[in-house]
Amino acid sequence: MRTRLLAALCFLLPSVALAGDARCKGTPKARAARFSDKALKGRSPAERYAEYVKACALDEVVDLTKSLVRFKTVSSEQPAAKSPEVAAMGRFLEKWAREHGLGFRSVGGNDVFELSWGEGAPRLGLVFHGDVVPAPAHEWKKPPFEPYVEKGRLYGRGVEDDKGPLASTLVAISLAKELGLSPRQGKVLVIIGNGEESDWSGMQKYAETQTPHPTHVISVDSNFPVVAAQGGFVAWQLEADLGTAPAQPTAGRMRAVDVTAGEFLTQVPGAAVLKLEPAGLAPDKALAAVKDAVAEVRKARPSLQAEVKQEGAQVVLTTHGKAVHASVAEEGHNAMWDLAAVAAKLPLESNGIEALLGVVASRFDGDNWGEKLGVAYQDALMGRLLVAPTVLRVKDGKVSLGVNMRRPQGRDNAAFNASLDEAAALLSRDSGGRVREPKAVKGGEGSRYVGDPHVADTSGPLVTTLLDIYKRHRGEPEAKPTSVRGGTYARLFPRAVDFGPAFPGDLYTGHAPDESISLDNLDAATRMVAEALHTLALTPPAKK
Repeated sequence: MRTRLLAALCFLLPSVALAGDARCKGTPKARAARFSDKALKGRSPAERYAEYVKACALDEVVDLTKSLVRFKTVSSEQPAAKSPEVAAMGRFLEKWAREHGLGFRSVGGNDVFELSWGEGAPRLGLVFHGDVVPAPAHEWKKPPFEPYVEKGRLYGRGVEDDKGPLASTLVAISLAKELGLSPRQGKVLVIIGNGEESDWSGMQKYAETQTPHPTHVISVDSNFPVVAAQGGFVAWQLEADLGTAPAQPTAGRMRAVDVTAGEFLTQVPGAAVLKLEPAGLAPDKALAAVKDAVAEVRKARPSLQAEVKQEGAQVVLTTHGKAVHASVAEEGHNAMWDLAAVAAKLPLESNGIEALLGVVASRFDGDNWGEKLGVAYQDALMGRLLVAPTVLRVKDGKVSLGVNMRRPQGRDNAAFNASLDEAAALLSRDSGGRVREPKAVKGGEGSRYVGDPHVADTSGPLVTTLLDIYKRHRGEPEAKPTSVRGGTYARLFPRAVDFGPAFPGDLYTGHAPDESISLDNLDAATRMVAEALHTLALTPPAKK
C-alpha cells in the first residue's frame, strides 16, 4: 500500500520547468541511469518511473507531436490505402518502433497501424487515430501542418485530436523501457486507425478480426475524467432541386444563385456565403436591400457578424460564426443560422436555395436540441439529443443540407427513425414539397445513417482504476464517469472507455481552426496515461 501511495504521489507532483531539469540531459541511457534503482535508492520501480515521466517526458512529447502533425493525413481527401501521407507516417512510426524496441505492423492497406510491446495475449490496448479533419489554410493564423509553440500552447492540426495524445503514450512507453520496465501480464498494443474522421470500415474490420481483444482498452481521444458512454452518430441529409430561373425576372425580387456553409459534417460552420443576382431589382436597390436585411436582423442579434459587398453583377452576403466540433455545437455559433435569418428578410425568387434556407431559419436557427424539428429527447446519463446543420452546398442542380446529430440512449432505432421520418415530412410541408430527404439509391445506404449509443461498464476495474488516477492527479475526489456526444474508436471494443485528453471546462479545439493544446494539459495527460500504463500492464499479477 505504501509503495502504491508513494508512486501515486510522484505522478501527482506538479510539473517543473522540464528543459531546466539537468537529469534529462544526455543520451537516453545516461538519463535513465539518473532514475535507476542505484541512483534513487529505496524507491520502487513505480516511483522512479513516475519521477522520470514528470521530469523528462514533455519535451519529447512536444517534439514527437510536431513530427506527426507534419504528415497531412486528411482522410476525407484520400483514404488511408491511397494516401502517400498516411504511408509516410506509417514508415515514420515503423522506424520509431524499431528504434525503441517495439513491434510494428500495418493492417488492411494502412487502415490500421499497430505497435506492440511484450509477449503473450494482449493485456492493454491504447487506441488512437492518425488521420485528421481538413484544415482550410485561410481559416488559420499560421499554416496548420507546421506546428509551433506559442504562449504555452502547441498549435497545429491534430495536436489535440489525436496526434498529441498518441505522442504522449509512445513517449510514456519509451521511458518505461529505458528504465527496464516491461509488461508483466501480457503485451501492450498501441492501435492507430487512419479513418476515424471519415470511414471507419478499416478499424471496424480490425476490431472484428484481430482477436482476442486486450483485457483493457483505452481510447485517448475524448475527455477526462473517464468517458464511459458515447452518443450515437447520426448523419442526415436534406435536399431541394435548384430549379431553373424564370424566363423573365420576377419584379421586385432577387435570385439566390449559390450558397456555401461549412467544411465538413462534424464541424459547426464558422462562415457561410450567399451569392445573389439582382434579377428583378436594380443593382443598387439589391445591394441596399441586403444591407437593410442585415441591419434588421442585427437589432435582434447585436453580435451578428455579416459582410455585404458587390462582386461584378452579384451581391455577396457572408456571415461569420464560431466553428467548433459538432458534438459541442452549443459552445460555438453556427454561421448558417445567421445567413438563413438574413435571407428570410430578403425578397427572393422561389428556388431550392431559398427553400432550404427557409427551413434552416424556421426549424434549426437558434436550436441545438431539435425542439423546432420535433425530435428532441434526453437521457439522465447522456443528456440531450444534439442537432447541428453543418454543410450547405449547391451541386449538379441540387441544393443539399447535411445535418449531424448526436443521439443519447432512450429511444430505440425504430422510434428514432420514425421521428426523423416525421421531421422530414414536416419540412416537406413547410416548403411546399420542395425540401425532401433523398431516397436511397438502389443498392446504396441512402441519405441517413443512425449509429447506436455506446455504454461501457462503469463498475469494472478499468473505470475504477482510471477514475482513481484522475481524482488524485486533479484533486477532484467527487469525479464521476461521464458521457460525450462524440464517437471514438472505443465504441468498437467491448467495455472500452476514453481517458482524455481534454479536461473539464476547457474548450475543445480538435476540429476548429488554430487547433491547440496547452503544454500543461499535455504534460498532465502524459503523466496520467503513464500511470495507467504502469498500473494496468507493468505490474505483476496480484497474488491469489
